[in-house]
Amino acid sequence: MRIIWRSVDNSRGDRGGISRGVFGRSFQVQLRALAFGNVPSSFIFRTGLLRLRLVDASASIGWLIACVTLMRLGLAATMPLTPQEAYYWTWSRFVDWSYFDHPPLASHGIALTTLLLGQTSFAIKSAAVLWSLGWNLLWARLVLDMFGDRRLAFWSLLAINLTLLYEFYGVGATPDAPLMFGWIGAIWAVWRASATGRGAWWLVAGLFGGLAMLGKYPGVLLLSVMVLYVLAVPAQRHWLRRPQPYLAVVLAALVFLPVVVWNARHEWVSLAFQSSRRLGEMQGLKPRFFVLLLATQFLLLTPYLFAVSLHAMWRSVRAWVDRRIAPAELLLLLSALVPLVVFVAASFRSNAKINWLLPAWWSLIVLGMRHGLDRGGQRRLRAWGLASSASLLVATIAIATVPNLPLPGDLNIWSGWRDAAQRVDLAVAAERHAGRRAFVFSPNYKISSLLWFHRPSQERTYAQDIFGRKALQYDYFPQTEDLVGATGFLVVSDQAQSTLQVDAIRPLFESLERVDVIEVGALERRTRRIEIWRGTGYRGRPQHPHGAVDLPDDAAS
Repeated sequence: MRIIWRSVDNSRGDRGGISRGVFGRSFQVQLRALAFGNVPSSFIFRTGLLRLRLVDASASIGWLIACVTLMRLGLAATMPLTPQEAYYWTWSRFVDWSYFDHPPLASHGIALTTLLLGQTSFAIKSAAVLWSLGWNLLWARLVLDMFGDRRLAFWSLLAINLTLLYEFYGVGATPDAPLMFGWIGAIWAVWRASATGRGAWWLVAGLFGGLAMLGKYPGVLLLSVMVLYVLAVPAQRHWLRRPQPYLAVVLAALVFLPVVVWNARHEWVSLAFQSSRRLGEMQGLKPRFFVLLLATQFLLLTPYLFAVSLHAMWRSVRAWVDRRIAPAELLLLLSALVPLVVFVAASFRSNAKINWLLPAWWSLIVLGMRHGLDRGGQRRLRAWGLASSASLLVATIAIATVPNLPLPGDLNIWSGWRDAAQRVDLAVAAERHAGRRAFVFSPNYKISSLLWFHRPSQERTYAQDIFGRKALQYDYFPQTEDLVGATGFLVVSDQAQSTLQVDAIRPLFESLERVDVIEVGALERRTRRIEIWRGTGYRGRPQHPHGAVDLPDDAAS
């Protein structure tokens, strides 16, 4: 496949002219049609190549994207690794068709960047930075194609990238990053099909939709967005009689096929985990979870942009009801409303995670910025509002980068684990030097993942599966050694997720004693206390469910 970059200037209606590209020079992307097989002729240019036009914008948009990307690379080099990132890194040690919690795309991205850059925190986070670079390129192209307004593209990108929500997941390597890439790309491709009438764009939408689902299961909601858009816009209903949208669904299903194959080989555990189990948790009304979701989104989106988004949603819904909404605005509104309705409704019955609404807010921010730019008198409000968002973002980054900073509750989830991992590796080395086998485990998959990553040896580390308790993906990692008779080093902390009655696991060992304590802190306060226990003669996992140790349940989001 040959890759070349090119920008095409549509602002003058001249589809053949070359303008200055995102970074001040011409570029184009060409993918040989051979890679797509029998693609409709409308999808192939006279050169016999498929050309995807990207960002048609002034140099200021390119500089903004470049600066945001460089800043995120800097953060990737300085910010601590979170437990969830470490968990997804453990998946990358065993590349597979899919995994217990989520589809594989995030982990495959981590596998690629760590292969190229080494097994480091920077390499893990770089996978997210690359995905977020794709978000920004697609956002810019989408806004320019929809509205032809470079000012709107610039201010929308600036606003989105000043939120804590998109900054966190633009640096944190989680399944949300590829989900967002596929989601934005699918919305862009649907708009291109709508605006140009060229059915081949539906195949692009299907490809992006498949990538979204290959990133995270909520990508399936894109199908609802597309169907609602086609039904709601009379001029687009002709697509219901044409094959391309249905071929797009088939293409998305083919891209998603590896997840189906993995589930079929593992008794459909992942699909059941993310469907029937989630539904099983939704027993009775729990409005406190909705209040919690509202509060966290208010802070993560930043107060100004939260207000901008809600106002934009209200205005757009009213315009839709009054039948005076433009198709571009309706598509953006539906892109937000579908996940908002689904996950806000779920928040009244279960604890909605902070990242669930990630696909929703960006399109409302674009609509809000467009409304503000149309009303010229809001320039000062926009400046002060975005400045407040930037201040909150900088303050949060500063807090996250202060070593061992004590935070309320368990908010500091990263401190102490590097020291603990080094100490437990020394203990393992001493045990092996004495001729005894040894392994490391903890009461929670998140702690185990951090230990696994930070151990100088980066050897396999175990979780609550050692107690006979279900441990998510840890239950599906290959079992390459028999641990019976070995010495086990248990690592626990003062965090709620590490709660464990040590006496409850004594029957699993011949003897069990505490051998080390690590305490870290700052500002004359203790941030974390970590204990290392040594258990000799491990007797193996409990054979019956009633023999398993009762531990707090948890799940990746």
